[in-house]
Amino acid sequence: MAFNINRFVRVTVAFNSGRITTAFNPSVTPAFSNGPAVFTYASSTETIAQVSAANYFADVVYDLAVGDIIIAVASDASNMLQVATVDRDAGTVTVIGFAPTGVVDTANIVDGAITNAKVNAAAAIDFSKLATLASGRILVGSAGGVATSVVMSGDATIIASGALTIANGAVTSAKMAATLLRYAAVAITAAEFNGMYAAPKLLVGAAGANTLIVLDKVDLLMTYGAANYAAGGVAAVQYDSTANGAGVIASTTLAAATFQAAVSTGFMFNTGVVPQTFTTCVNKGLYLSNITGAFTTGDSTFVAHVWYKVVPTV
Repeated sequence: MAFNINRFVRVTVAFNSGRITTAFNPSVTPAFSNGPAVFTYASSTETIAQVSAANYFADVVYDLAVGDIIIAVASDASNMLQVATVDRDAGTVTVIGFAPTGVVDTANIVDGAITNAKVNAAAAIDFSKLATLASGRILVGSAGGVATSVVMSGDATIIASGALTIANGAVTSAKMAATLLRYAAVAITAAEFNGMYAAPKLLVGAAGANTLIVLDKVDLLMTYGAANYAAGGVAAVQYDSTANGAGVIASTTLAAATFQAAVSTGFMFNTGVVPQTFTTCVNKGLYLSNITGAFTTGDSTFVAHVWYKVVPTV
């Protein structure tokens, strides 16, 4: 493409006699004349670099003088060009881009005008330039996607030095890897103990498809009430809720007489020695039950402390 005279418009009326106005209303702040001539040029097909090239405006060399201003609007950008050299004999013209000088202070920047794209990727903005953050607080994205100053809470706290403290008792079995030893404490009422022959008491729920609960041990602690347990049968931990102690045994067994003491005491079930039938143990919970018959008369309560692992079966 090349210079098009139809796109070239003189704004001032006379050669080298531009009229510069320093206010919107010349009657308030007078204009002055005999400044540089002012022109405009627009091209939707050429870039500002092409328009600014040497001799682009050679066709109008007799209209231009050094210092004249050309307001150029190109396809990719706009700029104010200033005529740098004019040689009418040679028919050459060169221009330079407008280069502002001075300092732009905050009063001259439109609020909200500085976007992320305007910040250099290597700016490495110092933390001291951010808003102050109270000691021990952290920034967390809010529900609205805004960084918000909050105090860490819940299972852990943090202090200004960066030291993180986990709350006592916060690391539960559920927060540990599946194959690590887990723990559960289960309260058992007298009614549940007396009824576990027909309705085995759940200790640990099934862990899901393709998993097997491997019992480590159970400490069954009894708080004596006022009446001894009687009758009953051999007690053990079993897989699933099959009545009458007919599930696959997961622990050692204890005789019924063991539970008929008239004092608070503890009983231990260790991991079982009976071969586990895989198909009836996978994805099954652990239950406390007994065989032969139900316990009767007793009113003591229990807490079962259970240690176990969950392992994958595939």
